[in-house]
Amino acid sequence: MKNNYIRYPDFKAKSFTISFDDNVTQDERLIELMEQYGIKGTFNIIPHWFRREDDTSIPEDPTYINVTAKVGKELYDKPFIEVANHSYDHAWFNMLPPSMQLREIQKGREELEHFFDRILTGFAYPYGCFTADTEEILRLAGITYARTVTSTNSFYLPQNWLEWNPTCHYASENLHSLTNEFLDLALEDLEVPRCFYVWGHTFEMDRMDNWNVIEDLFATMSGKEDIWYATNGEICDYMKSAEQLVYSMDETYIKNPTSTEIFMEIDEKKYRIKPGETAILR
Repeated sequence: MKNNYIRYPDFKAKSFTISFDDNVTQDERLIELMEQYGIKGTFNIIPHWFRREDDTSIPEDPTYINVTAKVGKELYDKPFIEVANHSYDHAWFNMLPPSMQLREIQKGREELEHFFDRILTGFAYPYGCFTADTEEILRLAGITYARTVTSTNSFYLPQNWLEWNPTCHYASENLHSLTNEFLDLALEDLEVPRCFYVWGHTFEMDRMDNWNVIEDLFATMSGKEDIWYATNGEICDYMKSAEQLVYSMDETYIKNPTSTEIFMEIDEKKYRIKPGETAILR
């Protein structure tokens, strides 16, 4: 076995995903754009910050208004959206002892799972902050990936899924050049899957009056046959499944013990290894 390449579904080597935080009213406009352009992504929700249905107060900052639970239930319940945990009350984790970090993570996850009637294992660090204890706490709480706010300006997937650094913020001065660089990547040059990961907050688009930036990005990125459009969780789950493949010592057999079909290119030959199947490499 000279060349052994994991591919995304349908033998693609590139993925595009987005991640937006804080369950604010501007999310609705972004979701409309996602649906228009066929983009998938993740919204990181703070359950304690849902606006009360009877709250008629005028907010100090009109650009930052959280959606109500009723609106959120409908808004984020879409097939192209993943809901992830942004902690129960958006706490500064670098200021909390481990026991309080665990409470923030567990309570946030539990409330969101009850609210959306699904298992949720994604997380985004509030304010991008965490301590040396946080990763182990996340594992104990059943979290499979956690997004930071540290831009890599690259397209490599994380070595540590609990410290998933995105490519860039949507308002980055490098967004345009990174977009072109990603689109120019050719399958034959990619030994490992690449991911273009853009994050942000939709309220920033009102404050900076730059909705055109995200719409231009979506228009440029949409409809590409060589790109897998996926949520954060879909990418993480797929790659974690690929990591569980079992190889025979003589590299003749590969067993897929997971519930996910895995796509591979081995010595210029394509393989689709179905759940529970053992592929013979001859």
